[in-house]
Amino acid sequence: MRLLFLTPAYPPFLGGGERYVRSLAVALQQRGHTVTVVTSTAAAEPDFWSSPAQQKESQQVEEGIELIRCRLRPLPGARPQLLAWRKAMVLLSGLPGNQVARLKRMARKFPPIVDLETTLDQLRGRYDLLHGFNLSWEYPLLAGWHYAQKNNLPLFITPFTHFGEGVNDRVARNNLMQHQRGLLAAAAGIFPLTTVEANGLAAIGLPPERLTVTGSGLDPLPDHLPPTDIQQKYQLPPQFILFIGRASHDKGAIHAAQAVQQLNQAGTQVTLLLVGQTAPEFDRYYKHLPEPERPWIRPLGRLSEADKHALLRLASSLVLPSRTDSFGIVFLEAWAYGTPVIGAHAGGIPGVITHNENGLLVPFNDIPALAQAIRSLLSDSTLAKRLGQQGQTSLRKQYTWEHVAELVEHRYRQQHERSTPF
Repeated sequence: MRLLFLTPAYPPFLGGGERYVRSLAVALQQRGHTVTVVTSTAAAEPDFWSSPAQQKESQQVEEGIELIRCRLRPLPGARPQLLAWRKAMVLLSGLPGNQVARLKRMARKFPPIVDLETTLDQLRGRYDLLHGFNLSWEYPLLAGWHYAQKNNLPLFITPFTHFGEGVNDRVARNNLMQHQRGLLAAAAGIFPLTTVEANGLAAIGLPPERLTVTGSGLDPLPDHLPPTDIQQKYQLPPQFILFIGRASHDKGAIHAAQAVQQLNQAGTQVTLLLVGQTAPEFDRYYKHLPEPERPWIRPLGRLSEADKHALLRLASSLVLPSRTDSFGIVFLEAWAYGTPVIGAHAGGIPGVITHNENGLLVPFNDIPALAQAIRSLLSDSTLAKRLGQQGQTSLRKQYTWEHVAELVEHRYRQQHERSTPF
C-alpha cells in the first residue's frame, strides 16, 4: 500500500509522539508498504513559535521513508500568544451552537507551517490512504482531512488524546473542541494507544468499532556505556531518580522536584536528574530554589540516547507523574533494564502501568503520595526488583513495533468505506 503520514513534527524533534510516528513508519515500510511523511522543519518545541532563520524545505529518504519537511513561519507573540490563542479556542468551542468553521480557521494558525496544503496538493493521486497524528496540534490533521476529501482517501488518526484527569479536565478540553471531535468523527479508523484512551473516546460518542487500541513498541536499545564512564561524566550521586521528558507542570516535573525536596528535608537523601528541555514554569521554579537545595534537583537538558539509556540502567526509578501523556514510551525503556517506574493516575498512563504490579501510580499533583512512592522504592529493594521484573515481562509480552504495525495494517486493509464530512 502507498501510505501518506502527516505529523506536526518528526525526529530529530525530541518527543514520544514524534518517535512513535517514525517507528511505526519504519515498521510498515519493513512490511512492504511505501511510506511518505509530510511534516515541519521543527527540531525542538520553541521552533514552533520562533522558527530558525536558516530552516529550509527538504525532501529526502531516511530509513527507507520519503520525508518532506515544510518551513515554519514565526508566530507573533511567541509562546504566550500561542497559549492565549488556544485558550480563546477552548472558550469559543464551549459556546452554544456550531463553532466548527470559526475554530477551523483559528486552528490553521498553529503550527504555523508554510505552504502545507500546497505541498499536499502536489502529491495528488499517489496514495491509498492518509494517516494523521496528534490531535492537539491539529492544523496538519485539518489539512490532511481536506486532502483526503479531495482525493477520496480514507483518513486514519492516531490522536494521542490527552484526557488529563477526566473529560472535563483543562488538558482534555484542549483535545476535545468541536472541530477536533469533528475530525475524529470523520475518520475511517482511530488508533488510541491504550484502553484508557479508547474508553475516553467512546465516552464522547465515537463508535467503538472504529477504535483499535495499538499500544506502542520499544525502539532498538543503544550500545551499553560503561557505568564508570557515565558516573564520572555526570558526577552521579549514590542514589538518584530520573525524569525524562519536557520538564513542565503538566508533565509532573515540578511535582517530582517538590517530592524530592520533601524527602531530603525529612532525611531521605535522593537526587532528581531531569533529562529533556525545560519549560518556562520549571525554569522559574528552579530559579527560586534555595541555594542549599539546588544539588537535589539537577536539570541535564537534552542528552544523547546512549547517555539517557545509561542513566536509566543506573537510576533507582523512573518518575513521570504526568497528566498529558497518552502512553509514555519512556516506561518501556525503563522496563528494558528492570528499572521500576512511577506514573500519575492520569492521561493514558494507567493503561500502561498497573498499580503495584509493574509500577506505582499516584494521583496527579499529590506531592506527599509521590514522595511516599519514591521512598517506598528506595527503602524496599524487594518491591523495586519485583516491579522492575514485572515491567520486563509486560514489555516482552505486549510492546513490539511488529505487533503495532500488524494491528494498524489489519485496520487499513479492513477499510473500504470513505470518510464522512463534518
